[in-house]
Amino acid sequence: MSKRETIITTATTLFNQKSYTSIGVDRIIAEANVAKMTFYKYFSSKEALIEECLHLRNLEVRASLFNKVNDIDDPLIKLKSIFNWYVDWINTDDFNGCLFKKATIEVMQMYPSIKYQINEYRDWVYKLVFSTFSELEVENKQVLTGLFLNIVDGLIIDGTINKSKINSEKTWSYINKIINFEKVRECATI
Repeated sequence: MSKRETIITTATTLFNQKSYTSIGVDRIIAEANVAKMTFYKYFSSKEALIEECLHLRNLEVRASLFNKVNDIDDPLIKLKSIFNWYVDWINTDDFNGCLFKKATIEVMQMYPSIKYQINEYRDWVYKLVFSTFSELEVENKQVLTGLFLNIVDGLIIDGTINKSKINSEKTWSYINKIINFEKVRECATI
């Protein structure tokens, strides 16, 4: 692993374990075991480092989710696979919340350039879920996409606070009921 990659990996781990605001450049340098000059050779600031950490996290999430749903033809199964990807991630030992949500809450005002990476992630996830609802051929794709993502956001928050309180089967049943309700409502209006 290159020194640049070591810095990014170390910073991402620390930001995930703690927070963006509690971790300074000196701590990242010490944990990455690199010289301060080496850090600044690759990153002009903590803001630039956070941007790169979020960019790489976005690519990781995309690849992982894409691998999970790529070969699924049934849109409902695809949607459940997206949901399960998030549940599986929340249940990992090193889950401490979403780096994008943390960045939004903690440092976006201080480092406005990170907004681009946050929006890239949000837009991509929205498009993935929206296209899956489009395959389901439901009328209110935007509403259902928003509801689905809000439910996932709630799971992420719950998982950050207390993973044992999450009942993914029950939560999925609610999503399924909303979808079925929408389908029945559409049929009734035809």
